[in-house]
Amino acid sequence: MSQWGSWSSDPRQHAQMCILESQIEFKTNTIHKLETENRLLKEEIERLQQLVKTLTKTDINTDIMDRFK
Repeated sequence: MSQWGSWSSDPRQHAQMCILESQIEFKTNTIHKLETENRLLKEEIERLQQLVKTLTKTDINTDIMDRFK
């Protein structure tokens, strides 16, 4: 027998186990959602970095500045 005894014969322990399992499932789902969001944000950062890199090239900047002369 485990250190906790037979939890199936004690309704309080059984209820507590169900609550804990539910909390674990909720936290696992939250972690998966946050990991997905984190991946999408990293992709957006890469996209924006490429955009900044493109916009800061000298020939593009020169063309843009020439328009204001």
